[in-house]
Amino acid sequence: MAAISFLNTAPLLWGLEREPRLRMIASVPSECADRLRSGEADLGLIPVIEMARIPGLAALPELCIAARAQVRSILLISRREPEKIRTLQLDHSSRTSAALAQILLRRRYGAQVLTQEAAPDWRAMLRAADAGLLIGDPALRLQLGGEAEAEGCRVLDLAAEWHAWTGLPFVFALWAVRRKAFPNPADAVWLTQRLVRARTEGFAHVHELSRDWSRRLEIPEAEITHYLRYNLEHRLQNDHLEGLRRFLKMAAEEGLIASFTMPDMLLQEAPS
Repeated sequence: MAAISFLNTAPLLWGLEREPRLRMIASVPSECADRLRSGEADLGLIPVIEMARIPGLAALPELCIAARAQVRSILLISRREPEKIRTLQLDHSSRTSAALAQILLRRRYGAQVLTQEAAPDWRAMLRAADAGLLIGDPALRLQLGGEAEAEGCRVLDLAAEWHAWTGLPFVFALWAVRRKAFPNPADAVWLTQRLVRARTEGFAHVHELSRDWSRRLEIPEAEITHYLRYNLEHRLQNDHLEGLRRFLKMAAEEGLIASFTMPDMLLQEAPS
């Protein structure tokens, strides 16, 4: 099982490291997708755009990492106005957010950008390009600290930008499986039930999670709790699917994926 190592996944992973039927490998989003692509993992919490790039995958119902408006951990940092951005460095941990940044710049702001992957260092990004995309825990720390704004930079929260533009929430990641690894429907049912239970238990222990991650990230507990409860959503609903449909359609039109297709679901709904 490939699991994203950022704070935003913490409630979804509660207790899974002790689940005897699963073996967890924690890594950044791009690496989680690569593990499913190579067959190293059969289950992964992966960037949604990779569902359209890796053949043979199916998504699990009800579970996601999404934001309805401001997310605080997906940031575009620039010293120029968005419409004047011509070069963009992309956090190499990112896949979905990298596509989202390009879509927003091109379609919302009319900017024509050249992109390059880079390490998640926003100051180095801005020395090499007009703008940089930073995701995950480093982005959350930057947003809370306010260093970029203090140095005269523009900081755009990309989930808030998407919502302001489309009126829809944005889905960043889904639990995905290699369909061939789950030919038995009973295994698919067990897996979905187990992951839904992990999410339920994770939010039942959100204050414990906040204490632990506060020490790891040196962020106040109250900010961790607010981020998990109010900036993120982990239950996949119909308007999330509509936001996902809109995003994938635009990604196909921009040539970021080969063609538009919605992710197949391993089960049509989460079993009770």
